Amino acid sequence: MRENGFLEKPQRKNKKEYFMKKKVNIVPAAAFAASLIAVIFRVFQLLVVVDYGEMGFFDFNAGFFACYGLYIFFAVAALILTAGVILDNTKMNDAYVCGVKSLTSKQTAALGISFLLAACLKLYDVVFGFRGVSLDFVGEAVIFAVFALIGFMLLSRKSVRPSAGYMQLLIAVSFTVKAAALFMQDTIIVRVSDELILLLSYIASTLFFLALGRFLSCNESKHTRGKLFVCGGAAAMFSCSASLAGLIARLIDSRYMEGHTAMHPLSQIGAAIIAFTVIVILYSKRKSYTERLEELENQSENEEKSDEMPQV
Repeated sequence: MRENGFLEKPQRKNKKEYFMKKKVNIVPAAAFAASLIAVIFRVFQLLVVVDYGEMGFFDFNAGFFACYGLYIFFAVAALILTAGVILDNTKMNDAYVCGVKSLTSKQTAALGISFLLAACLKLYDVVFGFRGVSLDFVGEAVIFAVFALIGFMLLSRKSVRPSAGYMQLLIAVSFTVKAAALFMQDTIIVRVSDELILLLSYIASTLFFLALGRFLSCNESKHTRGKLFVCGGAAAMFSCSASLAGLIARLIDSRYMEGHTAMHPLSQIGAAIIAFTVIVILYSKRKSYTERLEELENQSENEEKSDEMPQV
């Protein structure tokens, strides 16, 4: 506009208003993209860079980026997930506002199916990894039962009971025990990529299921939702790198991968399935909190106007 013969300088939009109007959600896209890229990179490492003839160390003749580029990508992806949580939260998306009671029956059922899929993968490892009755076998069987029980609980009810959240603690404890055992059994775990990535997946899964337990049991703190998304995205990325990449590499070259599948447990993919399901479910609602408030205000105004109109 012209004012007093001069062009008026256009006002720059507020950053918060800009992000609130954006419809693209960063966290789901970042989690899926990071997991896909990590799997492709890890398959390449397993078939080309990792030397199982030398205890699973890297073949440094492949170059620095081929050996350590995946770790750099992990760090960048974690930063992007954290930034995505912050930016998505500024839009006051339903994913950060609505509680567990806002989940529909279909969303609850989808979450239950993800736990049942995780239970099936756990059962596969329990059955085909059986080497006799031991403490590890009993622990894995118990966690299989926990996954299955949570899945059936969510499928049989239209709403989530707090007990489903409290049972997440058992899953978190199992991942903690696994992480501690893996770390204690090998003092050079940092140099062996298979063990290090699996350890990272256990740690991220522990944090994810702790946050998921607080969400499902309605015991969230101020930053629980952000932790749920960051740790969920990280758990999905690390779990896919540790397990799904190993499965794909075994399908491509079974001879080379034979005898080295212990560090690629199929059941770890279950954690990624649950993490993806939680992220998709909570981000599935398109309307932001502010948009819903505006709709309620407009609805109340229309009702007031209709009440004020004189009746004939």
